[in-house]
Amino acid sequence: MKRKFFVIAAACILLFALSGGTESYAKNTGVFSGSPGFTVDGKAVAFDADTGFPYLTGAGRTMMPVRVCLDSVGCEVDWDGKSGMVLTRKGETKVDIPVGQETIYVDGKAVPIDAGAVLKNGRTYLPLRAVLEAYGYQVDWDGKTGIVSVSSVDRTAPSPFNINGGTTGIFSRKQLSFDGFSGIQADVTLPMVSLAEKGDCPYVYFGFDWANDVGNAEGGFQFIEDPGHPGYDRWTVFLRQGNDWRWGQNIVLEQGSTHHLKFYSEKRSEQQTDLVIELDGKEVVRKSSAASDFSKASVKAVVSMAMSKPFDGANCLSRSEGAKIANLKVLKQDQGPFSDQALEQGSDSAYTDFGSYKLYQEWRPSVGAHGMWYGTADCIPSYLHFEEDGTVSIYKGQ
Repeated sequence: MKRKFFVIAAACILLFALSGGTESYAKNTGVFSGSPGFTVDGKAVAFDADTGFPYLTGAGRTMMPVRVCLDSVGCEVDWDGKSGMVLTRKGETKVDIPVGQETIYVDGKAVPIDAGAVLKNGRTYLPLRAVLEAYGYQVDWDGKTGIVSVSSVDRTAPSPFNINGGTTGIFSRKQLSFDGFSGIQADVTLPMVSLAEKGDCPYVYFGFDWANDVGNAEGGFQFIEDPGHPGYDRWTVFLRQGNDWRWGQNIVLEQGSTHHLKFYSEKRSEQQTDLVIELDGKEVVRKSSAASDFSKASVKAVVSMAMSKPFDGANCLSRSEGAKIANLKVLKQDQGPFSDQALEQGSDSAYTDFGSYKLYQEWRPSVGAHGMWYGTADCIPSYLHFEEDGTVSIYKGQ
């Protein structure tokens, strides 16, 4: 009898989390008991005998009736009895929920969850955090009131916290898809810089990315922000792949000056592909690439301000003004009738306008706490100022 009482008492003092697993319970707030509630952007969702009622399991899960909850956020919900799966959709996103499995499928990709869907009284129940986050919602649990709160995420105005790389600073990034790009070049005007905090560092650079993030490389112009450096307050050329950084020797460039920058891959043998940077027609940096297959590489052009502390959307006082990337062109491995040799050598005749290709942008709802933007993005619009002549400036807006 004592053991039974202990188990019941222990279950009563757990704070049950929506996602499966428990969260720390705030002290001196009392213990929630009863049926959990559910709100969408502050509006309560009503439950009755027809919809089913949310409940807490002894294992610490908040089980929500799937159909009524997903209906409340505008999802289409269907039941496939043959496969034993709930099929849901909103916009271009699809989430399939198999009963009895600790997995959901977001656009066909398996995403593990802590507790699987169950059938109860003819209705499907599930801890819905992973599903709702897949649809771009923020989900919170209030242990004092037992309320599951669902909030919309505005995908048209991403924050620094849901843009890939965003918290490291401010940037305007234009990126093409993973279609086999192996070179990029342009005329670059270096911005005028005013630093407000030690460690802030402007960049204007190009880059190659892969879908699995293995081999990603960046190369271009880095501001010399170290007062102890002989080239302080001017620009130099860098190439970075992972933690491997390289710089051009004795390159010091004036603020406001214009240069032609070319960044490309060069196949040296079956075992080696080099990354090469040319400045004003002269090779200045070269390294063996950690990735040799550029047939699925993406390419990007970026104007940025890296920061000495995490960027929260309002805490950068440094300025970078008048950066310009003009005559931007890219090299694609299957470009027209050009020979393999011409492509490997980065022949200028094989380059075509960056603007003739579709920009790549992807929302990955299963990454991070609230989803993540990849590819083309501005982080964030209030700090980025675009002029009609194509120049880009970074400073805090009024």
